[in-house]
Amino acid sequence: MSLVAPRTVTSSAEDVPDVDDGGEKVTAGEFWPEIVLSNVRKEMRITGAVTTSRLKQVVIEAVAHTADQLKQWQAEQIGAGYASLAAVPAMVINDESVKVYRWRRAVYSISRALLIETFRDVDTTGDAGEKRAAALATQANDHWRDARWAISDIQGVVRNSAEAF
Repeated sequence: MSLVAPRTVTSSAEDVPDVDDGGEKVTAGEFWPEIVLSNVRKEMRITGAVTTSRLKQVVIEAVAHTADQLKQWQAEQIGAGYASLAAVPAMVINDESVKVYRWRRAVYSISRALLIETFRDVDTTGDAGEKRAAALATQANDHWRDARWAISDIQGVVRNSAEAF
């Protein structure tokens, strides 16, 4: 005989960060949607162990990196008459452009990857810590992959490429 204890599923409305980031945002001009730090914290499960200033630093880097990767594509869209990412024709899900969703996904994923890579806990030392560090490296790689895929999806290009030898 076995017993399965069901998990209580809570509403996403109850997902509240454990720290108040004071409404801090990161913006990158009129074209790109703003990034709200509390949303990054909530979506990526970033606890209050990461200060608002540290989170803002990695989000700024993530926005800069993502915007830089999309610089050429952005210029093409502006040239075509689209003043913002939300104005670029795309599928709409839950009243939001998929391209805006993917922008956030790229920025959030890069932010989380940067934190994982640079904000190691003291429990990543010693034998058990090496296993934890390896697991964190895998998580960071997964976040970088998610960001690359989101950037490719925004541009409408194939996610993976292969080289012929």
